[in-house]
Amino acid sequence: MDLRVVLVLLFISSLLVCHNTVEGGTGLSEEEYLELEKQIELLNKPAVKTIHMKPTSLTRKARDEVALNGTKPTSTGALRGGGCPLGTVPIRRVTREDLIREKLDSKTMSLEENRPGTHYAVLRTRVTRKKFSGAGARFTLHRPHVNGGQYSAARVKIQNGPDSIESGWRVDPSLYGDSRTRGYIHFNAGQSHCFNTRCPGFVIVRSDVQLDAYFAPVSIPGIDPVSTPVYIIRDKPSGNWWLIIREGYIAVGFWPKRIFTGLGDLANYVEWGGEAFSPPGTVVPPMGTGFFPIRRFISLNAYFRRIVVRNEYGQTVDVDNTEAFADNNKLYGVVDKGDQGDYFGRVFLYGGPGGKT
Repeated sequence: MDLRVVLVLLFISSLLVCHNTVEGGTGLSEEEYLELEKQIELLNKPAVKTIHMKPTSLTRKARDEVALNGTKPTSTGALRGGGCPLGTVPIRRVTREDLIREKLDSKTMSLEENRPGTHYAVLRTRVTRKKFSGAGARFTLHRPHVNGGQYSAARVKIQNGPDSIESGWRVDPSLYGDSRTRGYIHFNAGQSHCFNTRCPGFVIVRSDVQLDAYFAPVSIPGIDPVSTPVYIIRDKPSGNWWLIIREGYIAVGFWPKRIFTGLGDLANYVEWGGEAFSPPGTVVPPMGTGFFPIRRFISLNAYFRRIVVRNEYGQTVDVDNTEAFADNNKLYGVVDKGDQGDYFGRVFLYGGPGGKT
């Protein structure tokens, strides 16, 4: 038999084996598979029409207040060829394997805060009567090593009661099927929660930016850091929460006020920093650079800089009354550097190697 024919047959056999492993070894019932097929049809719809809107209260002056200069920018986020067809928005194609991973994860762990195996290294606001209409920062991009079932992330988060919104980057094979550093959004609205655009909630208004695109390049310790900005800002007239990301500070979409209870008003808590997860009883993954913070040299660290909030009047101000917090100082470290001048602004360092808890 011709060698090329043999190789083709072997390749086809390997595909069949892999396919059977997924279908037969996951523990999902036939009914669950049928439900997944229905979800795939719904999620992978033809081009989705966009809504042409802008945050009415984000004036040029406000954009100038949050604009950040310096630090090598990342080049991802914009789609090739200028984006999707006119009037449509980009949504990542969902595969059967994506849904199987999510289904299995949902059987073993919830998306609740502080679930066993989750670790934090963050700068957070203390409990006060202050209210916030937004928050943001520019933070460095990294690619910590994680195994299946683990993730490592950096994000900006706002919260009021059971409602929360967060955005940043994460390395998460269970969510994305690869170990690249990808953008993400997540919200909790009462009992509802969702990543990216997997369920109704976030309204996309830009056709040229993909929310969960991978970042390239990422930072290498000792070399110029690569960073990205993220801002979550409430539009005062509508009460909607807008996401502003990427170079150019692009308003890509919003979470409608009507889906929230606590965040139907202002936020009362803000958090900047890293988060990592590993199933209980396993070794916890690295966070940030994978090293503990080096106090003397900011650029060698995973960091957030130009950390700001918007007060209840919509003014962008330096954040105060905060605390640096790591739930396990043997795994991760935190350093609040305070105000470091015009270039860095308010700086927070975080990261660590992880390891055995």
